[in-house]
Amino acid sequence: MSGQHAFDLCVLGGGSAGFAGANAARGLGKTAAIVDGTGPLAGLCILRGCMPSKTLIRSAEIAHLMRVAPTLGVTPSGVRIDVPAMVARKRRIIGEFADERIKGLERFPLFRGAPRFIGPAQVQVGDDVISAERFLIATGSHINVPQIDGLAEAGYLTSDDVLELDLLPKTVIVLGGGDVAVELAQYLVRVGVDTTLVQRGARLLSGEDPDVGETLRRALEADGIRVHTGALVHRVERYASGKQVIARTADGELTVEAEDIFAALGRRPNVEGFGFDVAGISYDAEGVKIDEYMRTTNPRIFAAGDATGMNELVHVAVYGGALAAANAFSASPRRLNADLWASRAVFTDPQVGIAGLTERQCHERGIPYEVASYPFNELGKAITAELTQGYVKMLAALDGRILGVTIVGAEASDLIHEAIVLVYFGARCHDVMEMPHLHPTLAEIITYPAEELCEKIEHQRYAVVTP
Repeated sequence: MSGQHAFDLCVLGGGSAGFAGANAARGLGKTAAIVDGTGPLAGLCILRGCMPSKTLIRSAEIAHLMRVAPTLGVTPSGVRIDVPAMVARKRRIIGEFADERIKGLERFPLFRGAPRFIGPAQVQVGDDVISAERFLIATGSHINVPQIDGLAEAGYLTSDDVLELDLLPKTVIVLGGGDVAVELAQYLVRVGVDTTLVQRGARLLSGEDPDVGETLRRALEADGIRVHTGALVHRVERYASGKQVIARTADGELTVEAEDIFAALGRRPNVEGFGFDVAGISYDAEGVKIDEYMRTTNPRIFAAGDATGMNELVHVAVYGGALAAANAFSASPRRLNADLWASRAVFTDPQVGIAGLTERQCHERGIPYEVASYPFNELGKAITAELTQGYVKMLAALDGRILGVTIVGAEASDLIHEAIVLVYFGARCHDVMEMPHLHPTLAEIITYPAEELCEKIEHQRYAVVTP
């Protein structure tokens, strides 16, 4: 063996969770090493996820604004969509982000290669053996492509491919209805690709409240996307000029044809081949099993990020990685605040932003609540800016405490941060009414459901105390 090495913390994976964990450990005065594979450094978010997709989505948004500009009295001329230029811009920006992350990773002892546990406190990487007081598993996730008859033979694109394509197909079938599927389907249609979306579930974004998916469906269809929900794909075929997807629906068999297929069917935790069994770590296809302190079934080993199968969001990965590293060396560990940190956004148009609990979660947990909503098409700023799609919905406990907020509308990914603050501080709907909201702004829309909830709760209180 070329080397024996010992550290306070050894991190498996140099993505967002792993990097955050290593930094947190160093901040505690601990020695930390990072083990990453032989592929490009910097992690999913920077290389193939959040950042490249949002870069291209912005270009597609500008193209869309050019098309709808006459509605606002502006008629552009000479507009041309240049996909190679969009992708080149994306590569330049992502290259700069990746360079900065690599510099950060290289400040730690960095081992390249496939790590494998050879005991409960040792990992082998090539000819190196690393011992550590604590370990952090942050091995990320893989693109998930289920076994569909004929799909592999016909060939398909993944999100990695779509983000790199200089030459796009003229027509495409998107399989899936989750975040990646809807975001990149809208990107494709807005840069000129005839797009059809086929989703197994009854609604888009099927994990959210039904009104979210229904609102988004209408928006995607207004963009020209043909959306088929409740369609279970059972066969894919290739023919001379393209490919076809055959699905079963409540109305019978559905056949859709296109030049190519984009399989956007989610991701799965990267948990195989690391020797977790040898280290006493419990895991399955859903991810590494952790407790509320980010600890695995081996108390010396923690896990965070996509490898746990928990909320595949970069801010959750960063939070989880830092929390795991802190808990690994603390006599008073802190619990994971899953509901707050599951706040999320989908970068479609309209955007989706969610903080705290949804109606679905309240029903599942038996939590009594009141709900109120308000549409963007009745908000002054939205009307003047022609940003009238969507709504805001607020849930409150019967004492007025805000349980959650859902925003489907323009700039929802930014607007949702006020809701995150309200949930974090345990604010009540009355608090929203005490806070100034500037006019005319999109942000003031949150005051309308808050006002309605105040009235509902006050009426309930009056009804209870009145004979």
